[in-house]
Amino acid sequence: MEKIGQFLKGNAQFVYSIILIVLIPIIIIANALWQIRSSNDNMTNVLQSKAILVESVLGDSIDEIINDPSTLQSKITKISTQNPEISEITVMTQNANDFTVIASTNKQNIDLKLTSKDYISAWIQNKTITRLFEDTTKIPSSRFWQVTSVLQNSSNKKVALANMTLSLQNIDAVNKKNLNTSLIILAVTIFLVLLLLINHFRFFEYTILFKRLKEVDKMKDDFISIATHEMKTPLAAIKGYISMMFEGLTGEYDQKTKVHLEKIYVNIQRLDLLLTETLDVSRLEQGRMQFNMQPCDISEIVQDSISTLKDQAENKKLTITETKIPNMPLVFVDPERIRQVTDNIIGNAIKYTLKGSVTISYKMENGKLDTIIKDTGIGMSRRDRNNLFTQFYRIRNEKTVDIPGTGLGLWIAREIIRKMNGKICVESTENVGSTFTIQLPYMEDK
Repeated sequence: MEKIGQFLKGNAQFVYSIILIVLIPIIIIANALWQIRSSNDNMTNVLQSKAILVESVLGDSIDEIINDPSTLQSKITKISTQNPEISEITVMTQNANDFTVIASTNKQNIDLKLTSKDYISAWIQNKTITRLFEDTTKIPSSRFWQVTSVLQNSSNKKVALANMTLSLQNIDAVNKKNLNTSLIILAVTIFLVLLLLINHFRFFEYTILFKRLKEVDKMKDDFISIATHEMKTPLAAIKGYISMMFEGLTGEYDQKTKVHLEKIYVNIQRLDLLLTETLDVSRLEQGRMQFNMQPCDISEIVQDSISTLKDQAENKKLTITETKIPNMPLVFVDPERIRQVTDNIIGNAIKYTLKGSVTISYKMENGKLDTIIKDTGIGMSRRDRNNLFTQFYRIRNEKTVDIPGTGLGLWIAREIIRKMNGKICVESTENVGSTFTIQLPYMEDK
């Protein structure tokens, strides 16, 4: 039982589908039977009402026709002709212990002495009695409604007894046809359900596979998160020791050693950046990245990025300029995360610009503040623009072969800006330059 419970718990979707597959035919059967029964009851009620109505018509003129058997006979014959479902109408008068037929659609019954519990009960209680019965002498058997009621004259005196028999043959034929149709539909439905069930087992296998893939993907994310944390610790120690060597705290070293240390330090920085960006990707995908949102002047954040990257620009003899607009509005963002974005985009502008300049400007439009970062770099093709924000994608040509990078920075930048209700877009022309626009909603009051 425990294993069954674990299976049901672990495969709830499969069990749910099986229940649906079983319930569909049951519901169809129940609906068909209910419709037939409802139709039968409705038609039966109609016939009962018609019988009572016919007897009411007879009762309205009973004073005129009770003493005129030929007129009474003509009238019930006409009623029977107009209503094919009426099998027989018989009108009787009461004697001491029985009832004498004075008119009937079956003329052989005229003058017969009849008695039955229904006749006596209807006469004594002065009420209409209905009874459903089946004639089994015929094949197939037929069902009938028998309605017995008392006919009264204008003085409410009982003067005769009317007995009417109504056939349900047509109704039964329609119901049988409906039942056969329902059974055919049911058979087709069961066949289709079986095909669905067979196909569902295949999808069930895919579901299990997909579930395992999700588990593996989660394990991957957990591993990346743990591994990056664990790897950053020894990297920090290595960077610390190299910094101590640069400062001469571990003794003197020659120029050759210094060159090797600088190469080690550069590669450690690249590895540290890769681990940091990999950890950010994992946090963003799992929704675990924290944001400390607050009103900020984005131009001040851009200035901090320019100060950090100024040496790189000067080494390549590039100029970096920032042009503010009057009354710079505030944006509601996480300043540390925005700094991460501006560092990445301005840093890329410097890396991919061989000569010329990088300019930063601002524009307010439609409730948005655009931060526009334009360079005179190598630019990119349409294909590169379309794939630029894809994880691990890098522009690869003879001009970028020596430019380091992980291909994660722009994807991270886009996701961070999205989390802050903004967006990043790019325009670029090969050998002319690129323009990145960071668009964020600004606050109305500074």
